[in-house]
Amino acid sequence: MTHKTIAVLVLLAIVGSLLAACGAGRPEPTAVTVQLSWLHTVEFAGFYAAVAQGYYAEENLDVTLLPGAYDIMPWVEVSEGRADFGIAGGDSLLIARASGFPVRAIGTIFRINPVAFMTLADSGIARPEDMVGRRVGIISPAWDNTNDIQLRAMLQRVGVDESSMDFVLIEDYSYGSLTSGAMDVYSGFVQNEPVQAQMDGVDVNLIFPSDYGVLFYANVIFTRDDMVAERADVVERFMRATLRGYRYAVEHPDEVSALALQYDNTLDLAFQQASMLAEIPLIDTGDAPIGWMDEEVWQSTQTVLLQQGLLAAPVDLMTFYTNRFVETAQ
Repeated sequence: MTHKTIAVLVLLAIVGSLLAACGAGRPEPTAVTVQLSWLHTVEFAGFYAAVAQGYYAEENLDVTLLPGAYDIMPWVEVSEGRADFGIAGGDSLLIARASGFPVRAIGTIFRINPVAFMTLADSGIARPEDMVGRRVGIISPAWDNTNDIQLRAMLQRVGVDESSMDFVLIEDYSYGSLTSGAMDVYSGFVQNEPVQAQMDGVDVNLIFPSDYGVLFYANVIFTRDDMVAERADVVERFMRATLRGYRYAVEHPDEVSALALQYDNTLDLAFQQASMLAEIPLIDTGDAPIGWMDEEVWQSTQTVLLQQGLLAAPVDLMTFYTNRFVETAQ
């Protein structure tokens, strides 16, 4: 064996050792599963941005985003360990906590709730009092979903008797429920039906429960108690990357809207872009960091749920939600 050959072999051995050392110092990414509250749309843009921009990878996380469906309850999936994090409405999460599910709210996508009651612009219905004598759309006869709960709370706030109007079950989940004459008030979300109406040139009025002191969070990010207690580093890394993704999303709405189509290519890009623009003021309110939760909102939600008999007793809010991970993500 020549001196040259020996030198090459020694060099290769050194390079191999260095590569092995580098590999040994780089742990495998932590696998994280997120159960979304609904099908893939731009309302989850921050997650898409965190994946596309490499924010999760920088935190050494391998994140899987699972779409939701009518029969998937995110708090069940997270509580039973099929997902590490989930997205759900604040009212549903409070009820789940009261029912024994070990869920902990760690941030919110929408600081302002997107629920809105929509009427045609020429209907003369621009406030809750104008609903008297009209046909008002509801989602469930049990009044146990966030839209109907907020509708009932809003009517009570302004002193409007429910018996003064006719409630109609919504069958067509679009502004077509109004233009067809099926009802005079439609229950929807500001980033959905009103956006489509605007794109189609249909003028509508929007009535927001939040304008009448009914404060709920939508699309709350949550995990399990044991994740907070035993894997706080994973929760911190996940929230840091996710909120970074949402900050990117509000600054690049068109770009992140296109990302949604990578998860569902049947989505309409123009609608996703318009929807994202409608979401930005709900996500980034300017008075607190993106993701931050206010005690006033949780107290408001709990009060409404107690009044409507959806909670039998108050939940200890201090053990139910925390802004700890939003703070460390800034």
